[in-house]
Amino acid sequence: MVITLKEIIQLVDQLSPEEKDELRDYLGHGTPVFDVEKLSPEERIKRMDEAVKAIREGLSQSELDEMIEAMNHKYIEPVDDDIWRD
Repeated sequence: MVITLKEIIQLVDQLSPEEKDELRDYLGHGTPVFDVEKLSPEERIKRMDEAVKAIREGLSQSELDEMIEAMNHKYIEPVDDDIWRD
């Protein structure tokens, strides 16, 4: 039996939110997918702190200073080439 993508989408639309989460996990090859809005503010802060620790890990202070300087450097908008076209 051959099923089209359109038919699959129609079936997916009928799934519960939990089933859709499970499908996302499956399609992500086991990489858990979560809805940030379901997390408490405390859990969001905890995860952000963990991410910052992971980013900083293994970097020297001079490397961190260089990254911070680059992020704080003046941003220049890229030129919009479309303004030159008729």
